[in-house]
Amino acid sequence: GSVLEAAVFGLDPYSQYSFCVEAVNGAGSVSSPWVEVMTLEASPTGLGNFTVEQREEGRALLLSWDEPHAPNGVIRMYNLYSEGNLEFSGLTRSFLFRRLEPWTVYSLTLEACTKAGCAHTPLQHITTAAAPPASQLPPRPLSVGSDHVSFTWDPPSQPNGPIGKYSLLGRSLEERRRLGINKEDIDGAKVLFTETSPQQAESLSYTVTGLRPWTQYEFRVCTHNTAGHTCSPWVTVTTRQAPPRGLASPTVRHVQDRPSEVVVSWAPPLEPNGVLQSYRIHRNNVSFSFSFDPTVLTYTDEDLQPFSTYSYSVTACTSEGCITSPQTNITTLEAPPVMVEAPTVDAITSDHVNISWVKPLMQNGEVTEYVLKMNNKEAYRGRGLNTALSDLQPHTSYQLVLLACTRGGCTTSNTRTVVTEEAPPTHLAAPTLKVTGPESVEITWRPPNHPNGIITGYELCRDGEVIYVGTDTHYHDFTLQPSMEYSYVVRANNSRGTVSSEVATAKSHPSAPSGVGLPTLTSLEATQ
Repeated sequence: GSVLEAAVFGLDPYSQYSFCVEAVNGAGSVSSPWVEVMTLEASPTGLGNFTVEQREEGRALLLSWDEPHAPNGVIRMYNLYSEGNLEFSGLTRSFLFRRLEPWTVYSLTLEACTKAGCAHTPLQHITTAAAPPASQLPPRPLSVGSDHVSFTWDPPSQPNGPIGKYSLLGRSLEERRRLGINKEDIDGAKVLFTETSPQQAESLSYTVTGLRPWTQYEFRVCTHNTAGHTCSPWVTVTTRQAPPRGLASPTVRHVQDRPSEVVVSWAPPLEPNGVLQSYRIHRNNVSFSFSFDPTVLTYTDEDLQPFSTYSYSVTACTSEGCITSPQTNITTLEAPPVMVEAPTVDAITSDHVNISWVKPLMQNGEVTEYVLKMNNKEAYRGRGLNTALSDLQPHTSYQLVLLACTRGGCTTSNTRTVVTEEAPPTHLAAPTLKVTGPESVEITWRPPNHPNGIITGYELCRDGEVIYVGTDTHYHDFTLQPSMEYSYVVRANNSRGTVSSEVATAKSHPSAPSGVGLPTLTSLEATQ
């Protein structure tokens, strides 16, 4: 009863209260009028967490919040802190928090202030949404071979979310240009490798095989997360050189009318696999001592043997090795034979000879025929190696020449001279008689038309009696009887026999009688 003041606790800040005082004694009570009083402001309480909406592919957050359950006064300011940095200050209860990094955890605190003080929410960790990855560096070649390239690559500097897959893409630069594809397009590229469960912070590697040597390829890495993907720039890699492939056998052709030459030509390999440095020709598996510039694709090989088989192959080389083509076989053209020997003659008679010959030492082809000429006239034509000639003239010189012929021409042997044996003479004409007086006749004659040998002598017979033996072809016969008829025959002799002429007759001139004896008288009559 003696206390005239009281402190009331447990009130809400910034709230309207009505107070009255009731005085009580033993007789009763009395109340004072009501007095209105407003409690002072205090720091707010019951400040809730943000409501978060993802915006701009993880690069912004739309933050909104409700008033505190107990403002405890007039809210004069809302403050938003990120990692202790003031990002927003105002009375609106929403804020678009921008310039954020995707897939990043941000620690946010909301502060609500009254005149009396401020209240903070607990630290709220918010992760921005994933966005397509960014800043993926191209793959780095670790080693380059002729048919493979080994790559390694690191995760993108801005994964912007959990990486779900890596893809390694590749394409041929030549093919891209042929198809008219822009470099930045991925058309024509093939997926060479896919990693679907990568470790988030580890680099990856892969070896691409099955490539063509000395070829430009483009490669890139594409990185995928839940929001999308990004691809690195293309990196161009040229595979190393390798030995060529696809070298066809050379083409070998004849040179007209030149049996000792052939023309060898070849085409570049289907797959050079590098910069061709040289070509080299092999003949019969023996390499030429010289090589050819890669621009040379033909060569004329000389000094070959006619009608001989040769094999040719070509070797093409790059800095990394060589390839040799299959062989091409060719038989050189036929040529006239070489060293045709003169024919051999045996069994010689007066009208017949046997002739034989041998094949040329160097035929230079297939001998199609032999031609035997006798005194420049064809006596035999055929493929045999001998013949017999008959109906020859006795004791006659014959010039024999043999021609051996191939499809490439004919070659003539040296001349062989043969003389037939002698035979008895024939066709001896009757002698010519010239009466030179009553007692003499001049006889002349000619050699036989066919002496058939060497005439060793003549015999002149008068009336069957040999009156002359010698080599002359005339004789003067004396001591004849006048007015007498005489017959003459000439015989010609050689080593093989004799021939007699026809009989020639002549009558000596008459003359005065001589040696007339006395007449014999016989009386016949008186008057006779």
